[in-house]
Amino acid sequence: MRGVDPEVHNMWQKLPGIVLVAVLSGRVLFAQAIETKARANDWEEINFEFNQAVIVDGFPGLLRLADQLKQHPDYKVVLTGNADQIGSNRYNQALSQRRAEAVSAFLQKYGAQANQITVQAQGKTSPEIPGRDRNARFINRRVSIVVTAPDGTPISDGTLNDAIYQFQQYARAQLGKIDGILTQLRDVETQVRALQGDTTAIRQATASLQQAATALQQEAGAIHTDTRELVGRPSPLTSEQTTTIARTEATRAADYALTQTALRNRKYALVGFDIGPTFANGSRFGNGKIGKFSSDVFAKALIPFGNGKTSDQPGTHGVQIDGDWVYFRKSEGRLDGLSDGILNVGLLNRFNRVQVGAFAQFDYVSLNAYQGGAMLGAGVLTIDIVGKRGMIGVFGGKGFRQYANVSTAPGTFAGRIPAYLRYDDQIGLHGITAVKERLTIEGGGAYMKRYLQGANKLPTGFLKLSFFPRDSVAVFVRADVNTTFQNFRSGDRVVFGIEFGNWLRPKQYGETQGVIPVSVPLPHYELLAR
Repeated sequence: MRGVDPEVHNMWQKLPGIVLVAVLSGRVLFAQAIETKARANDWEEINFEFNQAVIVDGFPGLLRLADQLKQHPDYKVVLTGNADQIGSNRYNQALSQRRAEAVSAFLQKYGAQANQITVQAQGKTSPEIPGRDRNARFINRRVSIVVTAPDGTPISDGTLNDAIYQFQQYARAQLGKIDGILTQLRDVETQVRALQGDTTAIRQATASLQQAATALQQEAGAIHTDTRELVGRPSPLTSEQTTTIARTEATRAADYALTQTALRNRKYALVGFDIGPTFANGSRFGNGKIGKFSSDVFAKALIPFGNGKTSDQPGTHGVQIDGDWVYFRKSEGRLDGLSDGILNVGLLNRFNRVQVGAFAQFDYVSLNAYQGGAMLGAGVLTIDIVGKRGMIGVFGGKGFRQYANVSTAPGTFAGRIPAYLRYDDQIGLHGITAVKERLTIEGGGAYMKRYLQGANKLPTGFLKLSFFPRDSVAVFVRADVNTTFQNFRSGDRVVFGIEFGNWLRPKQYGETQGVIPVSVPLPHYELLAR
């Protein structure tokens, strides 16, 4: 930077470090004990959050690099994306490619040309730090930067400022010489006016000055040549650029804080459906198939909030919302078949490895044998222990809107029986675990408190096997024993389904200290006569 005092120049060299300390004030730098392979002259690497390709740090360095590439279009930069050891080679190769492209897009946005940038990806094949712990994986989620001169020589970051600074000092010395010559010219002018008659001395002095001017021109040409050689390295920022960056640094720090907040409060969502046959389970109406099929359309959402255990973790509190619509198609000539809309809304709180959930459960039931529907309500409590690849726990359900009358159609069999629905309280166990990288088993069992004479207790349960061809897609098969409605005909079912979405999978439980989604048990109810 021409005209900048050396002390100001040195302070600019320290500015990225000062800004980094300000941004990370009050936070624990969990990577401080890692031995790095970086050198003081290397360009700053850009690190990323887990499974993300969004730039959240390194803005001052990237802005400097973009400006230098804009000023020197014959220089190139190679961006190499990398990923940590979690996940498949194919997925991490694509993720590291997106990270390098994100840095490329940033540089182009602030002045670099596309033909100056080469993007490549190494996936998880070239870790900076060996190991699979959280600190090593954070260092390995990076984009490395190599800048080259027109002749292909790599340009380091640290040596650039020193070289330009030395050249500036040399140029200032030459300017001092020129100032001295100008002073001599003024003295000669005074002598010429005093000694107009001594033309010979004036001509000699003029010739001497012409020779000195010629030497200065030659020296200036050499300086210009040296300058063109020195621009093989990007020049430092101008004072105007420094002022602009300093003014916007507070805004960038705020953006970084907002990005961290988004990471800690990321949202999860899942949708899916299943379909399959339903069978009678030894009811007094006989065995056999109930209806032609049953189907379930469902959607789930988990919204963490609050601060996580560390800055890269979601909050330890959360709101979970589940919605199900279960349909049992009516059998021909029988008084069965129903539709069942279920809504669960609850709060989750995690305390280290223990997670507690409290849900309000609402169930709107419409029976084909009756007119209209009826609403039931219950409270559900879940307590789970979270492991590295799954969790196991207990649950209980207690009705708070335990009775609901059903409308009857006059002149029908159902119309001659005043009836109502009653919620069946339940208590049981449930669990989920990742058997392999893409295979998950989930199951649960419970006892229901019934009010039908001679069958006041009844077991219920389910088993679900899921396969994940991709992290956001799962296909599954599920078997249920004694599903929601317990009579006329208590039923079992087997269904096949598919689900989509950004959902926390069991294999990821060991990587997070935030809230984990839970499977809220289905409600159970029975039809009783007045």
